[in-house]
Amino acid sequence: MLARYYACHAAHRVYFERVIADCRGKSALEYGCGAGLAAYPLAVEGARVAGIDISDVAIAQAQDEAARRGLSIDFRVGDAERMPFGDGAFDLVCGSGILHHLNIRPALTEVARVLKPEGRAVFIEPLGHNPLVNLFRRLTPGLRTADEHPLLAADLAHAGERFAEVRVHYFDLFSLFAIPLLRFGPGESLFRLLERLDAAAFAGLPFTRHHAGFVVVEAARPLT
Repeated sequence: MLARYYACHAAHRVYFERVIADCRGKSALEYGCGAGLAAYPLAVEGARVAGIDISDVAIAQAQDEAARRGLSIDFRVGDAERMPFGDGAFDLVCGSGILHHLNIRPALTEVARVLKPEGRAVFIEPLGHNPLVNLFRRLTPGLRTADEHPLLAADLAHAGERFAEVRVHYFDLFSLFAIPLLRFGPGESLFRLLERLDAAAFAGLPFTRHHAGFVVVEAARPLT
């Protein structure tokens, strides 16, 4: 069910669209890459790609997968808050579900440091205000690690301290209730219908954004 969710999830579609846009010939870093996710399509599209993660096991898996695909990607073990890359090393930094594992201020400061002056960052992250989602999180602690803290509005505000331009795209409100139905035939159609309802609500009723399940954050022009 989760694989089907991510395959049809509007937030992930937007994330990958923004990541891959205009990446050919650019330098890109997948931040908190795990076994690799965006790194592979970026490399296929012609970017010069690196990936960093704290897990040596995940990095070994990523290196094996890159070799299997015949892709040249510089996967490294390292601390996301103290990266082994020089200032202004990348045109793009991207990450999927990484910021909510980190201390947000030092993480964003480090992301800004390794970006070029006109560089950009794209992240997809869970948001932490929806009371029903938070109840589910409390009832299922085994589904998460102890360091997870879904982002809050204050965390999103920190991006404005480190970047001149920040755009936040909101996803998942009513559509969250259709996730259990994805295993059934009409579930995906219902999910997509509710995603369209979500988009209308977020556009017409801005207060609903506070209760979104996911955000895609685009930040550009790091401040020094």
